[in-house]
Amino acid sequence: MTEFEQLKKVKYHMAIFTVSKLISSLGANVLAFGIALYILQMTGSATSFSINLLCTILPRVILAPFVGYLADRYNKKFIVISGQIMMIVTIASLLLYSEIYGISVIAIYIMTVFYSAFSSFSGIALTASIGNLIHPDYIQKTMSLNQMSISVGSIGAPIIGGMLFGFVSMEVFLIIQIVCFSIATLLDATMNFKLFSSVEEKLNDVKASFIASTKNAIKYVKTKQVLRTVLLLSLSINFIFSAIGVGLSFIIIEVMKIEPLHVGWVEGVGAIGMLLGSIYLSMRKQIEEPLKFSKTSLIAFSFILALITVPLYINSTNYVFNVIYFMITFFLLFASEIFINIPVGVVLQTSTDEAYRGRVFALLETMAMGLMPLGTLFFGIIFDLVEAQYVISIVSVVAIGVTMFMLRPTILKKISRELAKNRNENHAEKKETVKISN
Repeated sequence: MTEFEQLKKVKYHMAIFTVSKLISSLGANVLAFGIALYILQMTGSATSFSINLLCTILPRVILAPFVGYLADRYNKKFIVISGQIMMIVTIASLLLYSEIYGISVIAIYIMTVFYSAFSSFSGIALTASIGNLIHPDYIQKTMSLNQMSISVGSIGAPIIGGMLFGFVSMEVFLIIQIVCFSIATLLDATMNFKLFSSVEEKLNDVKASFIASTKNAIKYVKTKQVLRTVLLLSLSINFIFSAIGVGLSFIIIEVMKIEPLHVGWVEGVGAIGMLLGSIYLSMRKQIEEPLKFSKTSLIAFSFILALITVPLYINSTNYVFNVIYFMITFFLLFASEIFINIPVGVVLQTSTDEAYRGRVFALLETMAMGLMPLGTLFFGIIFDLVEAQYVISIVSVVAIGVTMFMLRPTILKKISRELAKNRNENHAEKKETVKISN
C-alpha cells in the first residue's frame, strides 16, 4: 500500500470513527435518558436509580482486565463487532420481553448488566485499536473528533429524549438504540483494524495465562515513566474530582436553588464548552508536549472549579447573576476538561506498545471506574458534614498540589525524552512496513 493510499484510508477511518461514535453516542444517551426517567417515574426512588447506575459500573470494573487480555490476544475487530452485536441482541431481548410480559424495572436492571458487560468488550477493544486504525500524526485529531461526537450526543439526547418521553412508549427508546447501534456496527465493520499494525512485533506473552499476562502488563507499565505517571495522575485526579459529580449538582440545585429548567441551561452550556474545546483541538496541529499542555489545563481547571464557589462565599441572592455566572464557569470548566483528557489520551495511544494496549487501557478503566463509587460515597458524606464551598475550595487546592507534584519539571523532562524516542521508533516502524494485511 502506497503512502497516498494509507493517508486516504486514514481519512476514511477518521470519518467512519466520528460518524459511528456520533450515531452510537446519540442512541445510547437517548436510551439512558429514557431509562432514567422511566425508573424515577415508576419507582420515585433515588435508590432504584442508583441500583441501575451500579448495574452499569460493576460489570465494566469486573470484566475490564479480562477484556484487555482478550484484546491483546485475539482479533480486535472481531471483539469490537461481536460486542456491538451482543449489545444489540441484549436490547432486542428486552424489547421482545416487554412485548410479551410488559417492561419492568427488574428487566431493565438485567438488561443493563449484560449491556454494560458487552459494551466493555466493544469499548476497550476499540480504544486499543485506535493506534492500528490511525497514523500517530492524526490521533489527536481523531480523538478530538471522537469527543466532539460524544458532546453532540450529550447535547442532542436530552432534547430528543425530552420530546419523546411522555408521547411514546419505552419500547420506542429501545428501537432507537437498536437502529443506531446497527448502523454504527455496520460502519465499524468496514474499517481495516490492521492498517498500522506492527507486523514484526512479537507478542511474547499472549499465550500466557490471564493472571500471568496481567502481571506482565503491570510490569510493563512500571518500566514506562510516561504510563506510570499518567495512570497514577488519572487515578488521583479521578478520585479527587469525584467531588465534582456530587458537589456541582448539590451547589446549583440544593444550595443556590436554581430551577430545573435553568439547571438544564447550565449543563447544556457546559456540554457546548466540551464541544468547542474538541473542535479547537481537532483543528490545531499536534501538541508537541501533551502532558505539559494537560498540566496547564489541569491547573486552570482547578482554579475555575474554585471560582464556582464565589456566589456561595458572597451569599449572592441575585438569581439572574447566579444562573449566568454558573453558565460561564461551567462552559470554561468543561472546555478545560477536554484540554486535559485528549492530550492524555494521545499520550496513552502513542506511548503504549501494540502488544499491551488492551491490558493497559483495561487497567486504567478498572482502577478509575472502581474508584468512582468510592469517591462518590466519600464526598457525598463530606458534603453533608461540611459546607459545599469549603469542600470544593480544598479539592481545588489539593488537585493543584497533586498536579504540580506528579508533573514536576524533572518528570516532564523524562517523559519528553521517552515520547520523542517512541515517536522516532513509531515512524521507523511505519516506513519499514511493506505489506499491510487486511
